[in-house]
Amino acid sequence: MNTQFRIPDPETRAKSIANLREACRQLDLANLMLDEAIALADADLLKQRRARLLYKSNYLPTEQIES
Repeated sequence: MNTQFRIPDPETRAKSIANLREACRQLDLANLMLDEAIALADADLLKQRRARLLYKSNYLPTEQIES
């Protein structure tokens, strides 16, 4: 019932390490893409809030509010 753990040969270890590094790289890239999407959403929300506050205060800016 006891199965002993065997250390894989160097080639198998090298392939596993390469696969893990690639997986980490892809996860880092996905996290960066999510961070960018969150930043864009935050910027859009700030623009909307600014426009709403300017509208409610009846402030008519000389420059058009950027969309």
